[in-house]
Amino acid sequence: MKKILLISLLCLAVVSCGKKEEVKEEVAQTTEASQPADVGVPNPFEIVDTLDEAAKIAGFSLETPTEYADYNSLVIQAIADDMIEVIYFDAEKTHEGLRIRKAVGTDDISGDYNEYKEENVVKVGELEVTEKGNDGNISVATWTDGTHSYSINVDEALLNADDIAKLVETIK
Repeated sequence: MKKILLISLLCLAVVSCGKKEEVKEEVAQTTEASQPADVGVPNPFEIVDTLDEAAKIAGFSLETPTEYADYNSLVIQAIADDMIEVIYFDAEKTHEGLRIRKAVGTDDISGDYNEYKEENVVKVGELEVTEKGNDGNISVATWTDGTHSYSINVDEALLNADDIAKLVETIK
């Protein structure tokens, strides 16, 4: 009698597990059909050929060097009424050296939220520039002129405080 009861319980468990899997599949199919596909966030930047074109889109101008060290291939892009960004690549466009941004307002526009060992505020002319980096190399520099925010984000280029100061002086 005990064997029959045990076998009955085992059969019931197997049958209920099978039903459970069928229900899971039905729920998964229903969920997939009822939820929209994940399309992501559209890129707000418009790539242009010149800083003049970027200025027309952003509503303000940006002056930057035409090249930096071995990074002489530029990608210029803008967001309408908001930001201009210049990205400096090597000639083959395989390595990004740095990017320079300018936007309306006084917020940090670097997009860099990493923690760094070193953070210093230095004077470059009349500007107070916040520099963040490790081991004497600056990874990000930010400042404002009271109307616009600026940032330099360093990728593969190696920039120290003197290099950053010289770049900041050329960016308007």
